[in-house]
Amino acid sequence: MSSDDSGKLVYFESHLKYQITTSQITLTRKNKKTNWGVNVSNIIAKLYDGLELYLATVQSLDEKGIAKKMGLKERDQILEVNGKSVRGWQSDNLLAEFSGSLSVTVTVISVEDRTITDLFLMTNRENDLNYLWALRQLVKLSICNIDFSGTGLDLSAITTTLHELIVTNCSLKCVTQILGIGRLVSLKRLILTHNNLEHVDQKTMMKLKELTDLQLGYNALQSFPSVVTRMEKLEELSLIHNQISVLPDEVVQMRSLEKLHLDNNVLTELPEYVTLQLPQLRALTLENNKLAPNTAQLGGSRKTRSKFYYKIGVADASVAQT
Repeated sequence: MSSDDSGKLVYFESHLKYQITTSQITLTRKNKKTNWGVNVSNIIAKLYDGLELYLATVQSLDEKGIAKKMGLKERDQILEVNGKSVRGWQSDNLLAEFSGSLSVTVTVISVEDRTITDLFLMTNRENDLNYLWALRQLVKLSICNIDFSGTGLDLSAITTTLHELIVTNCSLKCVTQILGIGRLVSLKRLILTHNNLEHVDQKTMMKLKELTDLQLGYNALQSFPSVVTRMEKLEELSLIHNQISVLPDEVVQMRSLEKLHLDNNVLTELPEYVTLQLPQLRALTLENNKLAPNTAQLGGSRKTRSKFYYKIGVADASVAQT
């Protein structure tokens, strides 16, 4: 991670430099009786809670037909017709658009591009968001430096096989601004750092039952999001650089938690013997809070653990135990 001259955070991943590549093809015929020479099939993609999404895919092309001559390929997926998104369209909608025209412009994505599993979008790639619904094998989606404060981020038709979602520095104020996030039932890692989050929606988060890693650092949270104490599979939680003043007693219910990061908040105290009540906890960081140097409050000796680390950041109170 680095910062440009304006101070805006910029994220780099050397192994990921992918963008959605589409092609625009204009088909023209002399009269309406001339066949376009293309057969389009509607592949049905199942969405969460019974919804279906029709994917208009080129099934076959006439060898000497107009469509093949103009560059259309078998297994291309049609995204737009004459500038209109085909998301939600069925066969009748496509037929109506093609049958009455002498010229049709289609935007397509190739089979190679629509089967990508890892996508990283930044500023100036906002248009790619319109095509996320077409990527049915996407596993990881990273979005950075795109302002969603007014419009929100629409993931309502994205594949439910997504395992990792990263949305950073995008001016989000609430998790519900990510439309459809509750449908991502396979999500294991969610990173929403460097936004303006003020609260975490309980109803939405409880749908993410497979989540093991949640990172909400560098936001505007003033209270600990109590919903996380009921997320049974959560192993790592980061709430660094917020304004949290109280760690609720319910945190000891997080029986799967292994790492808890609370640095740079305004905590003044912790639940008594909090570390002893979290059986899987291996790391607790609390630097730059308002805690007194009271190591007993953290659980005293940890002889029952093979490895444990915590750091309070108060004079003479940083402790490493092995």
